[in-house]
Amino acid sequence: MRFAFAHKLVTYLFAGLGLIALMLGTTFSSVGSLLLIVAFAASWFAEPPLLERPGYSRFWNIAAIVFLFIQIGRVIAGEATLSAGVQYAAFLQISRLSHRKTAADYQQITILGFLHLIAGTALSAGLDYAVVFFGFVVVMPWMLALTHIRKELETQHGVDTPMLRGELDSREFATPAFFGGTTLLAVPLFVLTAAMFFAFPRVGFGALSNLGARTQSVAGFGDDVELGGFGTIRDDPTVVMRIKPKNRPDPPQRSITVRLRGTSFDRYREGRWSRTQSNAVELQRRRNRYVVFRPAEPEDQEYEIILDPMEEAVLFLPEGTVALQVPPQVRAGRNRYRRITHAPGLDIRYGGSVDAPLTYKAFTKPKRRGFSEHLPAAFRKRYVEVPDGYERVAALAQQVVGGASNPYVQAQHIERYLRGGGNFRYTLHQPDTEGRDPLHVFLFEAKAGHCEYFSTAMAIMMRSLGLPARNVTGFLGADYNPYGDYYAVRNGHAHSWVEVLIDERWVTFDPTPASGQVFAAPSGFSVKLRQMVDAMRVRWAEYIVEYNIRDQARAFQGFAAWYRSLRGDRRGTQLNTGEDSSNQDLGPIPFRPDWRWFVAIMSVFGVGVLFVRWRRKRRRQSRAGRRLDPDRDRAVRLYLSLENSLRNAGQARPPDVTPTEHAEELGRSGFPAADEVREVTDAYLAARFGEDGLPPHDYHRLRRVSRSIRSKAQRAPTA
Repeated sequence: MRFAFAHKLVTYLFAGLGLIALMLGTTFSSVGSLLLIVAFAASWFAEPPLLERPGYSRFWNIAAIVFLFIQIGRVIAGEATLSAGVQYAAFLQISRLSHRKTAADYQQITILGFLHLIAGTALSAGLDYAVVFFGFVVVMPWMLALTHIRKELETQHGVDTPMLRGELDSREFATPAFFGGTTLLAVPLFVLTAAMFFAFPRVGFGALSNLGARTQSVAGFGDDVELGGFGTIRDDPTVVMRIKPKNRPDPPQRSITVRLRGTSFDRYREGRWSRTQSNAVELQRRRNRYVVFRPAEPEDQEYEIILDPMEEAVLFLPEGTVALQVPPQVRAGRNRYRRITHAPGLDIRYGGSVDAPLTYKAFTKPKRRGFSEHLPAAFRKRYVEVPDGYERVAALAQQVVGGASNPYVQAQHIERYLRGGGNFRYTLHQPDTEGRDPLHVFLFEAKAGHCEYFSTAMAIMMRSLGLPARNVTGFLGADYNPYGDYYAVRNGHAHSWVEVLIDERWVTFDPTPASGQVFAAPSGFSVKLRQMVDAMRVRWAEYIVEYNIRDQARAFQGFAAWYRSLRGDRRGTQLNTGEDSSNQDLGPIPFRPDWRWFVAIMSVFGVGVLFVRWRRKRRRQSRAGRRLDPDRDRAVRLYLSLENSLRNAGQARPPDVTPTEHAEELGRSGFPAADEVREVTDAYLAARFGEDGLPPHDYHRLRRVSRSIRSKAQRAPTA
């Protein structure tokens, strides 16, 4: 591969990884990302003579200044400073790629790409950034080595000289051996980076801690939800939550029907549910456990839940949840407990930023039927509101319950009417309302719809009977992931059901018809691949993104205990393994700096720097003493090129044979390119040991002659 092409290709790999690191954050829109990709691809074709035009450089310099003022104006107009800054950083890289002439330009591209990687650490915390990082580890040695070689060539031959152009066209540098050898440098680089990551004290990112939080929107968890919303995500395979029941059967079930409650809605108008905003109260905390209804007890069922960041900071509760355990954030080496709030409608939310999947535990009471909740009088009134024009729905409700007067029996009748008996069917296709009320179309015409149609119908029918009812959204069902040993909840598991207030307890009813197609666990190669990737994402978040100074302290404690056990000292070998040990507040990490240690470390560092500088100076002086004049230097490289061609042609020179003897032997043996070998050898000897020079034009001509030897030997007829 030609040196110039190899350097260009590696440069675009390196710069592309940096731009991807920026795009993995939340600062680029789809249009902005598309423009960036197009500009990146177009810059590849920026070559001489375009780069040599005086107006071309002036254009990019002016464009950089204009774009800077545009971004400043956008910030003044309300655009986020981070977003504007990242976009300008991407523009600078495109500018450099479109204006690459010398090694200095390639060095600037390298610096910008490295800065983009650093910015990506704050903008993205996902597994996709891990892939970009590993790509950087491999490509960076290539980029640094090739850029350094180019700089040395420009220093020796000058910029834009025939000699330099000849070297850039050479195929002697960018060989498979070169790329293989420099790739091996990635191994110690990665080991050193990993060692620094796990050993260097991390005390939190402060203001940058939430820049990379990637949130996703899921229908049903905003301030309102419109009929038909869940049908649009039923086939979405995106995993939003993982569940690890403490006591699960072995072997695990392929799917479970766990119900995860998110939030509820109290008002219904024209096919849309909304939630009345009210003041939330903070849940009582005991260490890192929060009381929802009562403290957790030993016999309660325990679920560990790993929740991806969402636009709505909702904590999802398995049925019967009585308490939660939410880990604190680590800031400045201390635990900062989250603020968990409870609003009417059992709306449980968390405070604070989320940089990665949030892991928490839910404690549930088995076979707990319903729950009681203190409601303000205003809320109790809203739960029985029925919009005007729903008299036909009320009449249908009276017809379905018949003479039943018990509220629970009435709810069972309506649930059975909607769910069973073949009166209605579940479908992913939204009924065509044509401007009419969607609930009337569902109940009296289409008699088919998504889960929210069924839950809305039951809620309004129960309200028409005078019973408080509300629409509830959450998730139903989870599929087992064998690679991560957890149950995955997908966007497609989003569901809607009903809660009815009976004897001052909210009881759950699900009027949606059961359907094997709705909740069946998917299968196939693509599903297995998604499961493996999701398991890797969980491991990445657990061991990399969420790794903090507390984990480091526990790791060092474990190492110290192991070391003492080797010495036979049993003191301190048992770590605290209580249920709250993983999140206990141990106070600040004990570290008492000593000025003598500081002086010793800095002295060793200073001596090391002086030693390295002395060795480099000696090496430069030694090189200068052995340096050849330009003619002799070109002669040596010319003969090395000849030997490489002869080696490829199967006529390598033995170590004990002189160049003249080898050329004469090839002539006597009838080697097809013997004349060319003799010509190059004579020119080498005359310039290397004689008084004749080897000007650049003769050097390039003879280089072409030496390269043609192998092809001429291959074309010659065999005896």
